[in-house]
Amino acid sequence: MYLSSLFNYYKIGRFVFALALLISFQIAGFPYAIPRLMFILAIYSFISLIRFIIASEKIIYFDFLLDIVFISAMVYISLGLHSYLTLLYLFPIFFSSVLIKTKKIVLFPITAAMLYGAIYYMGGIFMEKDSLLNLSLHFLSFSLISLAGDNLKERMETQEKHIKRLEEERIKMKGYERLYRVSADIAHELRNPLASISAAVQFLEEGKTDREFIDMLGTETRRLTKLVNDFLMFSRPSDAPKEDMDLTEVIKSLLASQNTDKKIEMTSSESAAITANRTFMEVALNNIIKNALEAAKSLIKIRLNTKHTGIAIEVEDDGIGISEDMRDKIFEPFVTTKADGTGLGLAIAYRIITSAGGDILVDRSVLGGAKFTILFRNQPPDQNIL
Repeated sequence: MYLSSLFNYYKIGRFVFALALLISFQIAGFPYAIPRLMFILAIYSFISLIRFIIASEKIIYFDFLLDIVFISAMVYISLGLHSYLTLLYLFPIFFSSVLIKTKKIVLFPITAAMLYGAIYYMGGIFMEKDSLLNLSLHFLSFSLISLAGDNLKERMETQEKHIKRLEEERIKMKGYERLYRVSADIAHELRNPLASISAAVQFLEEGKTDREFIDMLGTETRRLTKLVNDFLMFSRPSDAPKEDMDLTEVIKSLLASQNTDKKIEMTSSESAAITANRTFMEVALNNIIKNALEAAKSLIKIRLNTKHTGIAIEVEDDGIGISEDMRDKIFEPFVTTKADGTGLGLAIAYRIITSAGGDILVDRSVLGGAKFTILFRNQPPDQNIL
């Protein structure tokens, strides 16, 4: 990933450099003194622009070879063998050694040295002592900069692997922390009813058979049963059978079974068909609706819209809403603002809906309370739901 980004920066820098050089030479009057130089620079600027605009991000040898050939042409045309432009050879050689992963990076310093040697040859002084020394020093510098770039590349790759490993460890530790927190929450939720059951059993063992203790056993046993059933629903494996269903029909059926004196307004444009496990989906939607009814003062509104991109269900209430700090963790297990809640209702709804390929968001409603938005985007026919 970082190599692709670095290559993009290289292409941008190359074009900016070519454009700046073209403008500088224009100001210096080179078009009149050395017209061939300006012609080559204009062609190079055009090719750099094309590579920057329409070329893919794939790193190919052409880009670096183009730069080396262009620099060689500039050196030959501009100031001959002693041109300061020979320093520019170092840039494509260095970046090629960083960006290209194979050992073929030696191609570029060798190519640069050969082209620079060809300039000497065309000048007729190839075999002179100073010329051989100059060529040797240039080839040495080209080789050293190539080795430095290759070493930097290896360090960057090692660092990237280290960062990736740290990220994997962080995700793993985050999972462990979540598991520890859920385990602690389960223990906390189990402790209170077990304490009540233990006390009731102790009184019964002492011969006290008051109806209050029997009722306590029944209440706490039902509470434990509900907690276990809810947790099983939350952790249910993703192999549940699925079927076609109409969400409009499902929501209307759930609303008809609600025993409440609060006003419920529902608007639906048309039927909304999805493929999912019906029992699970009824549980998820019922948990959302029930949560809204418990939070509402007197009114909840449900809107179901079907668009070409999918289905959107909005459930709003006129209660006190959800605070900002609670919105980020409202769908986590055992997070609740109710004194007698287990904190699994919304977590189960989130688990089922997201496993069905949907999404669920929470925000503030214009009614003053909370607004839950459930989104089901169009799915492929063979997508696993749970």
